[in-house]
Amino acid sequence: MMYKIKKTIENIAKFFGYKYVRYAIPYRIKCRKHKGEINYLKSILEDDLSIKILDAAIKCRKTRNYKYLLPFYDNNFEKELSFVASNPLTIDTTQYFPQGIITTTPDEVFVDGGGFIGDMVINFVEKTGGYFKKIYVFEPISEIYEQAVKNTAHLQDKVVLHNAGLYSEHTKTIFEDSGSGSRAAKEGKEFVTLVKFDEYIPEEERSQITYIKLDIEGSEMKALEGMKETIMKYKPKLAICIYHKPADLWELPLYIHQLNPDYKLYIRQHHPINETVLYAI
Repeated sequence: MMYKIKKTIENIAKFFGYKYVRYAIPYRIKCRKHKGEINYLKSILEDDLSIKILDAAIKCRKTRNYKYLLPFYDNNFEKELSFVASNPLTIDTTQYFPQGIITTTPDEVFVDGGGFIGDMVINFVEKTGGYFKKIYVFEPISEIYEQAVKNTAHLQDKVVLHNAGLYSEHTKTIFEDSGSGSRAAKEGKEFVTLVKFDEYIPEEERSQITYIKLDIEGSEMKALEGMKETIMKYKPKLAICIYHKPADLWELPLYIHQLNPDYKLYIRQHHPINETVLYAI
């Protein structure tokens, strides 16, 4: 009987656009609780498009219906990349280089947090025309890291790869290896190293960093905490994925604003469901 009642409630909810009501209701409560922070974020975002995408992303999570994000994604920038040591992969080439927001110079020093197989390194090199100073790659899963090493070997000493993840402290944890979605978990087959960026990279090198990208499956806040000194002191450009955890949509932008209020904040969408990215410049 209870099952039938639950199914009836869910079917009614779906009729009104709520696909997974048991997840949507807690999120609606969370958004109501943090309404002040959400509204404040809207007041400091740099353009109307950012506000519309934020509203759409929140509405998607309130209803568990992702149709609201579809109008903000343009698949004309998708491209298939080929690799030496991995299968071909289709990416959005503008994900970390949105037009009118992110520009690069020949002195660019790029930090790729969540380097995966080196796909964004290859994209970065193409976007800069090969004119850049250095790339630091952080990838904690050993097997994936080895693929990244092979895929970027032709770039020689301009790319420095670290078999480690970014975090708020130096530690080790279990990782669930699920390809591009690998993340910290209670169970997994690999014990990985996590590092605090501000202590791991010497300050002389950190002072030259111009651009940091983080796509690390829900550990973005911890990584930002581990590089807050770099952000506060040197103000590198930032591209941070804000879709992995429900509250990331407002918590991550507001944390960055707290660290350095001089940043201009933008939000763009690079997938019909996922890949909501915050840019701070």
